[in-house]
Amino acid sequence: GASPHDILHTAQSLFHDHKTAKAMGLATNWIDRRAGKAGGGATKPIEGISTDFRFTSMAAFVEAHKKAL
Repeated sequence: GASPHDILHTAQSLFHDHKTAKAMGLATNWIDRRAGKAGGGATKPIEGISTDFRFTSMAAFVEAHKKAL
């Protein structure tokens, strides 16, 4: 019974996760574990895909959430 505006899709892969989540109208949170590292794998920028939030780890995401409470 949740609607798209009630969901925050959290994942690493821009192509496999965020592209689809955005197409479904979901807000997205990118866990960019490769931030500052060489190569991109599935985390390389994809034209037309942007995320609502970005953190370098799940721990950083949790800390930001705790501060927002």
